[in-house]
Amino acid sequence: MKTLFFSLLAFTALLGFSSLVPTAAQSALPPCDQRPHFIDPPWVDTRYFCAEQVIHDSSGGELGFTALVAAPDGTLYAARPLWGQVWALTDGDGDGLPETARLAAQGLTLPNGLAYHDDALYITGGSHIYRLRGDDLTMLVDEVPAGVTGFWTGGIAVSADERLVIATGAPCDFCLSDEPGRGAILSYVLDGRDPQVVANGLRQPTGLAFRNGELWTVDSARDGLFDAPELDELNRVTPGAHFGWPFCIGPKNQPDDLSGAFDCAQATPPAFTFPTHSQPLGLTLYDGEAFPHLRGQLLVTLGGSYNETQVQGYTLNSIAFDAADQPAGYTILLPHIPTDNPTWQNLDLLKTHYQKSGFWPYRPMGVTVSREGWIYVSASGGRIWALRPR
Repeated sequence: MKTLFFSLLAFTALLGFSSLVPTAAQSALPPCDQRPHFIDPPWVDTRYFCAEQVIHDSSGGELGFTALVAAPDGTLYAARPLWGQVWALTDGDGDGLPETARLAAQGLTLPNGLAYHDDALYITGGSHIYRLRGDDLTMLVDEVPAGVTGFWTGGIAVSADERLVIATGAPCDFCLSDEPGRGAILSYVLDGRDPQVVANGLRQPTGLAFRNGELWTVDSARDGLFDAPELDELNRVTPGAHFGWPFCIGPKNQPDDLSGAFDCAQATPPAFTFPTHSQPLGLTLYDGEAFPHLRGQLLVTLGGSYNETQVQGYTLNSIAFDAADQPAGYTILLPHIPTDNPTWQNLDLLKTHYQKSGFWPYRPMGVTVSREGWIYVSASGGRIWALRPR
């Protein structure tokens, strides 16, 4: 098991040593089951992937590592919201995986969104947007619409015209809100000025990602919709859009119980839906080279249900697009169900979880893609896993 290195001196020494040794990213990787941190389960498609544990540090509790982002220099940043921290992980032993951790920033308010741009790490949390450049931590914004109730401030991304785009959580699960700017997508210039509302009508937008210049976000349906059809959402964000919360629900924006104050015909429908209460959380574009069959697809984590009669979510997924650039379906990458093998012909996702060949009971949260095209995903209890080539 890899451990945390809290001594700055030891960390620096390890970096100095590893710079003299070719990393696994620069040389052929050994066979998957011969790698020291190979994990099985969760099952993966062995035609493409090898699943490996980057780090397991249970000291941070259930939300030990949430949002992730990989910097161009190979550093993997991970948020630890309840501790007000962001950690930086680098490769200290030359195997290509960033397991050596140091505290990069602390004293933050619920850091839960990370983006890296132009040698700086941008962090969202509570009513704040921070910028970390080197060791210099600057608070750019301290008036992001947030509150003591409702959902946290979510993801952050940087647009092509160099604006910070962030997602804010609604103030409640299901209510008429009088708090402008919550349950919305906002944007700022890189130094935090010029706040603008891009879109609203969202409940729990968490991940944000740009694809071909278009912004995408995820959202989840209100509580209490037991065994309802697919109501969790992937949304294409267009300026001025209202996505219906709390008045409308579902792929056709059907009126919900609070619909009298809003015309649901004016709401923007989701571009794609997931199982109700599967809880989409992390979102990123796969633009790497390691897995060509995934290029141009969105990766999304479904954190998993907590009050359904059947388990929903607990998966890492890829979303493909058709010739018209519309979401065409999703494939579960983790855990992989080997349906082409007669031995497993009666296996489904629920059985995969319950026999502990899937994520469950660990909740996948953040997802990012490294410079090598490797996929990193965080899971509850302080776990970070990697999908690398076979």
